[in-house]
Amino acid sequence: MHKDTYCPMPFVTLSVNPNNWLSRCMMSNHNMGTIAKEGWSNDKFQKLRTNMLNGVWDEQGCSSCFYKEKNGQTSRRNKWFSKQGEEKYMGATNVYENNLSIKRNKIKHLYMNFNNICNFKCRMCGPHFSNAWIPDWKKMGYEYSKIQNPKQQIDVDKFLQEFGPELGGLHGIWVTGGEPFMDNSVFDFFNKLKQYVDPKQIKLLITTNASKLDVSRLEELRDYLRTQIHVSIDATGDLYPYMRGYNFTWEQVNDKIRQLDEWQRGGDHKIHHTLSLNGTYQIYNMCNLEEFYDWCLGYVGIDYIEHRILTYPRQLQARHATEEIKQEAMRQVLRLQKRYPEHEYFKDIIKELQHDSIETQQKYFVEWSTKLDKVRGETYDYNW
Repeated sequence: MHKDTYCPMPFVTLSVNPNNWLSRCMMSNHNMGTIAKEGWSNDKFQKLRTNMLNGVWDEQGCSSCFYKEKNGQTSRRNKWFSKQGEEKYMGATNVYENNLSIKRNKIKHLYMNFNNICNFKCRMCGPHFSNAWIPDWKKMGYEYSKIQNPKQQIDVDKFLQEFGPELGGLHGIWVTGGEPFMDNSVFDFFNKLKQYVDPKQIKLLITTNASKLDVSRLEELRDYLRTQIHVSIDATGDLYPYMRGYNFTWEQVNDKIRQLDEWQRGGDHKIHHTLSLNGTYQIYNMCNLEEFYDWCLGYVGIDYIEHRILTYPRQLQARHATEEIKQEAMRQVLRLQKRYPEHEYFKDIIKELQHDSIETQQKYFVEWSTKLDKVRGETYDYNW
């Protein structure tokens, strides 16, 4: 394998999109084929795997990782393609080298982007991941193709019919949406999956905004080895509802996290459950970093906080903020790094803030954000 371009995901991770097509990984929406057994070994996948083994980047299809590595930041590929990542995501350290076929390998991990059904319309998101975004998308003057279904969901029965027999060696599943807990097919999938694989060998990671999560329903996942509830937060206080685009107050989300924390600590249930919190570092929340981390640390340890650098949309990247704002953001991250020097995300944030801003992106951010404020009837004081 070529260490500079090889990525394990197209080899051992099966990624499924709510449009019922296969993608190369969780970071890409490129259509690689329909949900069909032969889809995972079609010409597109074989060409991609061949190129990865021979040192050729697909700069467009793998744009998120390519962009981050080009900018000296840590990509998903970097995290997975390491002994530590291999053991974490695959459960062993010899999986990658034993699954290098360009045609077909053992499926060790699933990424299930279950739906685009969501009650939130986060500013950094869009219609593909949230159908709640569609009305605002159109009001802002963007096209939404008639061939795109406003409500997209994975066909669970079709997927298991095609791939169920190959899932016996599965180690992990990452579920996202939309909002997974607005779709009962998620629990339907976990129940039906038991026909094909022993759930006691599988670790679940479910990314959710937590607004629709009924904590008691997590008991339905008690047969699985571990369930990690990965709550997407992004910001604290009044900035939270502004960024998330939904009438769900900061007090409400804080109460929901408290419920999860108390349930986890209660110990009177039969599920191995872990809470983690995450955000995407961007121009909106870059000066909320210290407050965000201090709040998170009230519920979880530093290793259960994730704050990835936003790649898209470009105008929301923190690097395009004014120098004054970037200086304040730098002061915050340096103070946090002094407290937690081993936390992996601070290094990438510092690199992001060291990049030069692009004036056209600054102007576009102001134009785009002002237009969205007008559409939504919102405003926020940026004088941090």
